[in-house]
Amino acid sequence: MQISEIYKTTKKKLDNLNIESSEIDARVIIKNIFGFTDKELIMDNKISFSKKENDLLSKVITERLSGKPLSRIFGTKEFFSMDFVINKYVLDPRPDSEILVEEALGYIKENNFKFILEFGVGSGCIIGGILKNSEEVYALGVDISEKAINTAKVNLLKNNISNFDLVVGDWGSCINKKFDLIVSNPPYIKSNDIKNLANEVKEHDPLLSLDGGYDGLQCYRAIADQSSSLLDDKGYVIVEIGYDQANHVGQIFADSGFLLMNKVKDISKLDRVLIFKKKK
Repeated sequence: MQISEIYKTTKKKLDNLNIESSEIDARVIIKNIFGFTDKELIMDNKISFSKKENDLLSKVITERLSGKPLSRIFGTKEFFSMDFVINKYVLDPRPDSEILVEEALGYIKENNFKFILEFGVGSGCIIGGILKNSEEVYALGVDISEKAINTAKVNLLKNNISNFDLVVGDWGSCINKKFDLIVSNPPYIKSNDIKNLANEVKEHDPLLSLDGGYDGLQCYRAIADQSSSLLDDKGYVIVEIGYDQANHVGQIFADSGFLLMNKVKDISKLDRVLIFKKKK
């Protein structure tokens, strides 16, 4: 059977249940099960496969059709050209968070920043993306979940990243040093809205990584309040936000003595990342 035939059959099964990402999902499924590279997919060679591989293919398709994300099925997710272990203790990395990493890298390079702090390190994908693409930069990652910290450590080390420390803590309560840059993608879903999220999210991402309190803004209040004492006077805070939260988050940081320096939109032209600096 040709690789393209396997791909078309897999995609059709996903299409039949309206999986919007069927094209990407079919490629990921085939690459993971058969160990193909992108080049081998393009070459479209004729292959034979074992009963074990065929059974695994059927099993994975069935799980995907049930609404389980591929990252949860295979236990890994690509982010910023790196692979990260994903489990029930950490948020599934989203492409939108790559915007935060790109902005952070720009400010690090422009200002020669050396000391980075991340609130809510999760899988480690954000500081991983930053450190992998920076020179002589140190990062501290903080998370309230010890299981998330352990996962982040595994991910950073497997991607050959060593210039970091990870600590279990409630935001900045365990820190007593200054940083050039603070980054965070905190929980920002309103507590009452979580039940309305897609099953892929509410049934597989940890509640701790989703629930932003009654108005979705509780974590931003903590970050803004504590960043003031943890940030160097010439430093910046970069946060990811929900699509409709720019004005509210901007006001929270303004009340804590910060100026909004920039808003960055995502591919859907929605506000996704806000960048702040201390008022002089």
